[in-house]
Amino acid sequence: MPEPMSPEQLEQLRRRQLGTWLTGPWTIREATTPDGDVWQVHHTGQVLATLPDWAGNLALWIAEAHEDIPLLLAEVDRLQAVTAPLTVPEHLTVSTKIEDEAASADELRAIARRLLVTNGRLTRLLAQAQGEARTALTGDAEFGIRVRVGNAAAEHVVGRTPDQGEARARLARYRERAPDAQLVVRTVRYGAWEEAPS
Repeated sequence: MPEPMSPEQLEQLRRRQLGTWLTGPWTIREATTPDGDVWQVHHTGQVLATLPDWAGNLALWIAEAHEDIPLLLAEVDRLQAVTAPLTVPEHLTVSTKIEDEAASADELRAIARRLLVTNGRLTRLLAQAQGEARTALTGDAEFGIRVRVGNAAAEHVVGRTPDQGEARARLARYRERAPDAQLVVRTVRYGAWEEAPS
């Protein structure tokens, strides 16, 4: 298991992010140049990077990392906020006092309050995760093929079907034209039946 990331490493990672510069989706597309076929990373019609034809997966990773890294940093912030009561700066001093039986009643009450708050937060997160899991289990899966296509520089999901085997067969055909096509799945949830208006 890797060592926990230090605050300095996390801050360095934040500084590497582009912020509001080049916001919006980045997409990839195949192109032909005088030197041969290449993959290009695009942003609003601008070419950000050109990679050799064998590096389509790397081009896709660059385009997706642009959106994925900020999401991961936001999740780190959320988790740190949830666990903050467990890592207050004085915890070592207080735990030493508790072990030495030198903690005051007020200090012990403060610790108990922080533990209760943290327990409440974790209980709510657990209930939310369990609810999402139950909801996901009641839905039906729909499979599709995700491709990035054409001059529109947009991502599309095509060939939607509830049959995973059929979707995999379609994926093989799509990869002849778009090697980085991906099999994707989503949960489709159905609401209650209602009478249609006449």
